[in-house]
Amino acid sequence: MALARQQSCFAAIAAALWMIPSASAFSISSIGKQAHNSCAHPLKATIERDGLFWPSSPPNDERIDRSTNSEEDHDELFDEEEYQTLDAVVKIYATHSDPDFLIPWQKRHQTTSTSSGFVIDVPGLGLRVMTNAHSVEYGSVVQVQRRGDDEKHAAIVEAVGNECDLALLRVDSLFSPQNDDQFQPFAMPIGSLPMLQDDVEVIGYPAGGDSLCVTKGVVSRIEMQEYAQAGARLLAMQIDAAINPGNSGGPVVNDELEVVGVAFQGIDEESIENVGYVVPASVVRHFLEDVRRNNGKYTGFCQLGIEVSFLENKAYRKFLKMDNLDGENKRISGVCVRRIQPTAGAYGILKSMDVVMAVDGIPVGNDGKIPFRRGERVDLGCYISSLFPGDVATATIFRDGKEMEVSIPVSPIKHLVPSHYNNKPPPYLICSGFVFTALSVPYLDAKGAWDDFYTEDVSYLLGLVHAPLKEKGDEVVVLAQVLAHEANLGYEHLIDLHLLKFNGVEVKSLGHLNDLISENEEQFMTFEFDKKEGGRLIVMERALCEQATEDVCKEHSIGSHYVLRTDTV
Repeated sequence: MALARQQSCFAAIAAALWMIPSASAFSISSIGKQAHNSCAHPLKATIERDGLFWPSSPPNDERIDRSTNSEEDHDELFDEEEYQTLDAVVKIYATHSDPDFLIPWQKRHQTTSTSSGFVIDVPGLGLRVMTNAHSVEYGSVVQVQRRGDDEKHAAIVEAVGNECDLALLRVDSLFSPQNDDQFQPFAMPIGSLPMLQDDVEVIGYPAGGDSLCVTKGVVSRIEMQEYAQAGARLLAMQIDAAINPGNSGGPVVNDELEVVGVAFQGIDEESIENVGYVVPASVVRHFLEDVRRNNGKYTGFCQLGIEVSFLENKAYRKFLKMDNLDGENKRISGVCVRRIQPTAGAYGILKSMDVVMAVDGIPVGNDGKIPFRRGERVDLGCYISSLFPGDVATATIFRDGKEMEVSIPVSPIKHLVPSHYNNKPPPYLICSGFVFTALSVPYLDAKGAWDDFYTEDVSYLLGLVHAPLKEKGDEVVVLAQVLAHEANLGYEHLIDLHLLKFNGVEVKSLGHLNDLISENEEQFMTFEFDKKEGGRLIVMERALCEQATEDVCKEHSIGSHYVLRTDTV
């Protein structure tokens, strides 16, 4: 009888273990006690939890009252501010519908991605989610999910800064005034630029799991870097904390839980480890201020719009008479202006061979760098990018053996070959089966222009990437391909040609070409291409153009024979 009773006790213990979920937390001693009591009384369903296998804190973010705990207990409890910081980091789900830049009337197969973001309070706009521009690029559907929540909230991309790879999302259902205080997100504060070797933490949702991830590191370097999203050179912060796919857009915080940067890119080389790049707080603040000043729209970062030569060579400096200023044995430093972009504010103010010695009292070195912080130097462009459109910089220059000061208005510089289309479809124009488009970095990238040698024609187009923009709205018009039709037989092999003239008139842009074709009343249409491509010439009859264009569009299911740019980025 005693043995049977003992076996019954063991059976009760086993039953208690079986009834508890495998992930639950419980007290072994409490189960034994319940089993012991069940020998004489029915088994109780309540299980005392002690945090060993399951959190002992109440659900729904309820916190233990710190006032009732000792100082030692305070150290063991997770800080409320840290909870709020982690809760402010969200996961972003995006479905991307990228255009096909080689077949511009079509879109590529949709892709999906996950990335990170965090809640901030934007002056003049309210609560917004900040993330990377590439995280929501050409996003047809963007959703935001809070930590510990099973609901995804629809988001609207409100502002995008491709140059700094930042974007702001408006999430109406998440930031609704009807939400009670318990569900109002915590806005993370923006801190200042950290110093070298400062400790930082990267918070986000990287690949390798679904839950929030925190990695630690230190600030390794702060200098100008090229941002991969649009090729712009801005101040960037390098850290040794792991930044993996999915971390993009996540905050990088300091010991005070202030945002000191936004994770955005790494180096894809096997020989390089522990290198991640962060958009620093100063660039983040500039982006937010730009958006605030322009009613929620991003305008860009300012540039001088000049190309310079460094003056590290002694003969070069001696040639410019820099070693003797006004008869004094005074050494000066600076950079020599070689070219000024026609659309820049410096055009007509600076001249070729001017030496820029200082800007707003900041001395410029012969290597083009200026003092930043103690022991740190950055490119001159770093200071110019901290200004805003409409600001005027005072430059001290050395011209014809004399020192003088000039005032230069600064503004964002637009490029002849754009690096992006602000998430808008690429432009194109179809005439008699000839597909014309505007040369862009995405077009060249789709061609593989930066890989191994492609063709001589593409190599020539690649050389136009840094060509100056002469007038606002100018474009490099390219014959991308020929859609075969009876009217264009003999030309179907032509591809990647730079169009110069239509009927003897210089073509300035795709829109200009469309106007020239529409207004043409001559019997023939001639398309002249650059001499470097052999001086190719296409001749078509105007009477056949309209019908041929209609036939080609119908055959290839093209809704419109042209789509033109609505901006001049």
